[in-house]
Amino acid sequence: MQLTNRQKYGIIAISVAGLVVLVMIFLYLMTHPVITNRLRDISIIVLAITLIVLDIVLMVMMWQIIKLLMFLLDELKPVLESLQETSSTVRGTASFVSEGVTSPMIDVSAKTAGAKGSLRYVLGSMGIRSKKQGAVPAAGPVPGWSAAATEPASGASEQTQEATNNVEQEGI
Repeated sequence: MQLTNRQKYGIIAISVAGLVVLVMIFLYLMTHPVITNRLRDISIIVLAITLIVLDIVLMVMMWQIIKLLMFLLDELKPVLESLQETSSTVRGTASFVSEGVTSPMIDVSAKTAGAKGSLRYVLGSMGIRSKKQGAVPAAGPVPGWSAAATEPASGASEQTQEATNNVEQEGI
């Protein structure tokens, strides 16, 4: 921000006027010693009162800071201890649920899914399909098996049909 010439002259004029007023006050006080002594005494009294008030304010502030620190120590310490107990309880609960509930359920689910998949594979290789599967996917022969082993013999078609009906009734 640039000052115009008028603003610069105004600042200079106010500074000179202030300096002139200070010089006049100084000269007046030098020529009137009684007034100077009274002003000196009054300024000493005002300064002492100001220092006393500032000391009182400072003491009150320090007292408030001490009360705040005591409050924080008294109130925050139990809260932190309670938080620590809660976190250890949560940690214990999480480990119990992980070891005692979740892991066995995962193991049972995995074994059940494996048995179900094995049963589907065996039934699918015998030509039996479930209601959910619909048509048998045309994946071709199973690797390592001959084509004759996957097709039922001519006399086994009645047994295959009977096994299919049993499986459909069970809902596998």
